[in-house]
Amino acid sequence: MALWRPPRNGRGAGITRRALLIGVPVVAAGAAGLVLRGDPPPAAVVSESADRTTAADAILSPWGRPPAEARIGSGVAVTGSGEVLLLHRGGGAFAGDRVMDVDPVVVLDAATGAFRRSWGAGTFRSPHGISVDERGRVWVTDVTTNRVTVFTPDGRLERSIGHAYGAGLDTCLAVRNVLTALPCTGDPYIFARPTDVAASATGWAYVSDGYRNSRVGAFDTAGRIVRSWGRLGDGDGEFAIPHGIALRGNGDVVLADRRNARVQIFSADGRHLATHSSAEIGRPYDVAVGPGDALYVLDGGDALDEDGGRRRGYVVALAADGSVTRRWALRDQTADPHQLAVGPAGELYVAALNGPPLWRWTPA
Repeated sequence: MALWRPPRNGRGAGITRRALLIGVPVVAAGAAGLVLRGDPPPAAVVSESADRTTAADAILSPWGRPPAEARIGSGVAVTGSGEVLLLHRGGGAFAGDRVMDVDPVVVLDAATGAFRRSWGAGTFRSPHGISVDERGRVWVTDVTTNRVTVFTPDGRLERSIGHAYGAGLDTCLAVRNVLTALPCTGDPYIFARPTDVAASATGWAYVSDGYRNSRVGAFDTAGRIVRSWGRLGDGDGEFAIPHGIALRGNGDVVLADRRNARVQIFSADGRHLATHSSAEIGRPYDVAVGPGDALYVLDGGDALDEDGGRRRGYVVALAADGSVTRRWALRDQTADPHQLAVGPAGELYVAALNGPPLWRWTPA
């Protein structure tokens, strides 16, 4: 089922343009009166007509015993050693500026959900996505510090990727979501609210970047930029809030293109391979690759992207052609699910922004 989009020119009876910001601002720059006009894509509208019936044995429920300060679950990852990592904001708002004085990374026992340890206090302001590579290193994005931070398996800081901002850059990048031709920076190490990161078996890291850059950046084992692709838009290889990223066993890059309500798949060098979008898939907030290279998508609902959009919480498994082969539902459809992880036996974990921070489904 195709997703409907309003006309790009915004005209038509009863049609309301859903843009990243209200209006179409115009800015004059320099004595020559250079005018930079923006035409950001409207949010794709997800039909509610899809059949989202879910079997009684395919329900995710609150799980784990994290500490009381672990509120607003932003990310989740599963390690090769049988631990589950919950990333949380400690109750802080999205893109908050306060340094977290509690540990945002919580380690839980995968068998029992018991708390094992935590770490990261004093490092983050608004952590967003978390992943674990084959060496057990932990990668975390932060949408306020605009850095990707790498930790050893025991939580020691290894390094970070991302250059510091100069004066006025944050404002420029925010405005560029509307004035899409506005030149802010040519520095490829400047992240602009990066959302997620996935590291390959070779040690390369692919970053979905993010709320303001609309690109994928690929970095080598030394943290050097190798390539990047994407821009704000709704064509192939264009993004509107690239929100989650995962890697298949063959190196393909899978991206949750949230505001465009679709999943895009690329080769490791950025060549567009496929796009999957339908009402049955919903609005992808995250993607994950499970056992057997199976692809899973987290449908986080439309409340943050559509005017009057509905809250929703589902996980779907996709066939190679993008059709939905199986569906799971969060028991509370108002939990606002944010990130997805798949365990070695096919367990599903979801970090959620509202209520219990972590949810799980376990195969019978």
